[in-house]
Amino acid sequence: MSTVRDFYNFLDEIAPFAAQEGWDNSGFLVGDGSRRAEKVIVALDATEPVLDEACRIGAELIITHHPVIFGSLKELHPENIAFLAAERGVAVISSHTSLDIADGGVNDCLAAALELHDVRKCGDELGLLRMGELEKPLSCGEFVRHTAEKLNVGGIKYTPTEKPIKSVAVCGGSGAEFFRDAMAAGADAFVTANIKHNFFIDMRRAGFCVLDAGHFCTENTVIVPLAKKLAERFPDAEIVVSQVSRDPAEYWSK
Repeated sequence: MSTVRDFYNFLDEIAPFAAQEGWDNSGFLVGDGSRRAEKVIVALDATEPVLDEACRIGAELIITHHPVIFGSLKELHPENIAFLAAERGVAVISSHTSLDIADGGVNDCLAAALELHDVRKCGDELGLLRMGELEKPLSCGEFVRHTAEKLNVGGIKYTPTEKPIKSVAVCGGSGAEFFRDAMAAGADAFVTANIKHNFFIDMRRAGFCVLDAGHFCTENTVIVPLAKKLAERFPDAEIVVSQVSRDPAEYWSK
């Protein structure tokens, strides 16, 4: 039977933790590596509902994209998910920017979800961006609808363009800073998330179509493919995609 450490080692093979950005905290964050892992939940975030789900089905390990210990966390108490996971005996491994950069990782999965073909790296210094081609050119409005449908997005903010859209650059999560790299690579549009007001001003001034499709929806595209890879590598374990992991934001439209 595979152990928690075996899962960590496999993740390190497909998305090396050493490749994560300096500010990140990917890795084996909670638990005992020697413990057997017979049931594993995969989710974007280790939220309390996901932890409750893990305990309910008897999972020994949660694998997430976003680190369960991150940023300014300096102490552990019952309000911390890391504390609760340790208390309940559930291990947590998080693969964040290492999975963003990896071949077959977040950005390749985002490109696949948008049904792009001829996908390649886009030229940014970190190797995050991907660019691919739509099957046929779409108008800006058509592409916004296409993105909303393929990513199941509750709402999209975007800058309009009159140009047809064929080549599309993507960066799941917070990628607005790379919009000039996307433009330089010849993209007609750029799909990312967490775009600040001043970036929208810059992009609109540049006449460049950019879509803010939400942090959760642009990155959650990796979860099912990752679960499939884990199931192939660990046939002796039950790999479960979380049924309670969801976008923490609600969307209202008039």
